[in-house]
Amino acid sequence: MLLQVLEQRFGAVRRSRRKVELTSLEKDLIRSFGAPVDYERAGGFQSMASCLEELAAEGCLTPVKSSSKSFKSPFIHTRYWLAESLPLQAGWDHSAMLSLRKKLDLDYFEKHPEGQTPETWSRLERLYTFMLLAESREYITREERSLELFGQEKWLSEPEGRQLLTRLGLSLDSLKAVNAHEPFIYYIRHSQTVRNILIAENKSFFHSSKRLICSGLSICGLSVDLLIYGEGWKIDRSLLFLEEIEIDPGQVSLYYAGDMDKAGWNIYGKLKFSYPELNLQLAAPIYEQMMYYGEFGYPYDNDKEQLCNPAHLELVRQELSAYPELLRYAEWLLAVNLRVPQEVLNYEVMARLAQE
Repeated sequence: MLLQVLEQRFGAVRRSRRKVELTSLEKDLIRSFGAPVDYERAGGFQSMASCLEELAAEGCLTPVKSSSKSFKSPFIHTRYWLAESLPLQAGWDHSAMLSLRKKLDLDYFEKHPEGQTPETWSRLERLYTFMLLAESREYITREERSLELFGQEKWLSEPEGRQLLTRLGLSLDSLKAVNAHEPFIYYIRHSQTVRNILIAENKSFFHSSKRLICSGLSICGLSVDLLIYGEGWKIDRSLLFLEEIEIDPGQVSLYYAGDMDKAGWNIYGKLKFSYPELNLQLAAPIYEQMMYYGEFGYPYDNDKEQLCNPAHLELVRQELSAYPELLRYAEWLLAVNLRVPQEVLNYEVMARLAQE
């Protein structure tokens, strides 16, 4: 039990010796028993002192000669050096690996010794130390846990981090971490059951639409209960934040409105592929008005070449096939390399449409 307490605080493997304070060590040991009375029944301070002397005889602990002696009998040193346990040469120490196997699956590294690098071992040490206390830890976000364990908040979300967890037989749940949905900016109609949700790709259109909702008006004929600012590509990562505001995405109708250009179709296509289970569709009434007010199209910025995934574009074509005129117009824009930005429907235009 004393060894476990030392490992929990300083790690099962160490590259340098660590200083142990007797008072602090005893407190941790009492905590591990659950109650002071259980600690005393197990022999209390005298048993701990005996264990410390055994570890010192084995070379695991070395008394700090300049330290004072305890005020309780037997009068032992109040500070010790805990020896390092990880060799500095290439490859990992077999006995140290056996220790880590209590919590980590090291089969991959047994079969691939080329992966036994000092850097990876350091990460394994941190993971092992965490796993010893995992049951008592609270759930936090993946980025928070990543920063705590590895000093890099994005490491666990990167391929290298995900790969290491897989090789060790761990998951985010093992690390008491969750992949939190990114929040989005939204406006919800007061005292209204949410049935229809509109995702606005651009900020200007979001704010104009919000003004309409606040005035009790529709948006190009669409009655909207919840308005979301998609922020371009960000919506692909943040859409399930709906669950955080207690809305079941599978029980609502989702409409998307973005620019009529390659990037806008690409964003929608990706979103549709990412969430095939949702009732997500293009906000056709809005696009029909964009077609009318942007009749002749606008040129792309010369310095911003846009591309569109063919699969995403084909999905858009299939959906627009229910609106032949709108489909022809979208095809024409693509053929002549023109676009229609959302901002063609400014607040004045949409307010006029809502009152007709």
